[in-house]
Amino acid sequence: MMGRSAHSMNDDALMAAVSKVTPDDTSWNVEFRRPLASSDHYHHYMPTNMPLCPIYQESYVQECGRSWKLICKASTPKMRPYNKEGIVLFYDEFFHRLFQRDPGFYDIFPGIRKRIEVLIKAMKFMLNDAGLEETKVIERCRNLGYRHKTIPKVQPHHFAAYAQTFVEVAMYWLDVEATPDVGEAWSNLIGFNLKYMLQAYLHDLVDESAWNQNIIAPVAARNSEDTAKKPPGVKPVKKKGQSKVKLDASTNVHH
Repeated sequence: MMGRSAHSMNDDALMAAVSKVTPDDTSWNVEFRRPLASSDHYHHYMPTNMPLCPIYQESYVQECGRSWKLICKASTPKMRPYNKEGIVLFYDEFFHRLFQRDPGFYDIFPGIRKRIEVLIKAMKFMLNDAGLEETKVIERCRNLGYRHKTIPKVQPHHFAAYAQTFVEVAMYWLDVEATPDVGEAWSNLIGFNLKYMLQAYLHDLVDESAWNQNIIAPVAARNSEDTAKKPPGVKPVKKKGQSKVKLDASTNVHH
């Protein structure tokens, strides 16, 4: 974990950025009356390591709140030896893995202050579900998801990558506290919030030509970049003995 400060600033500066995160005074509880994405669309973009149909339970919110406090206090056996603030350790590991997983996040989070602000506000949003009826939580998530339509450079596959990485890093730092019950709570709470965010966000945004892309940058974009780098008139080199085989219904394939 150490040596990843390229994604971070020094500890004092990071904590100063944390202290400047202002409370979110947006009212997310208003009734959502806009169209929603179809179930095949939002299910496709759900993280693969989370329940297909996540459940909202008050006990899950409480368990996530309890374990998040352990992380913030750096009180787990894995965190204590570093003698650092828990949020510093979590931030550094989280964004190291996130940028490694999808460099496209650099465009969404170009500055460190924005990264820590979004991370903290996301946690407060989910943990503020405590005590709310399920229908209210759904309304909050749909309103937040719709808000993401206005954020430049956000793509559908980014949601799964962010959520997966968060749970992964939480379990990493919780160490011996990362029991199956804790994993169940985090996966369901984040999955439930994400499901209803995606319902609102994805409506009229899904590009089915990139249907197989749910965690990385679209293939078309990468192919166009590769093509642009090749000099005009240069054809791919075919290795010796390599030939193209055209398969059709009459082709016999021997195993």
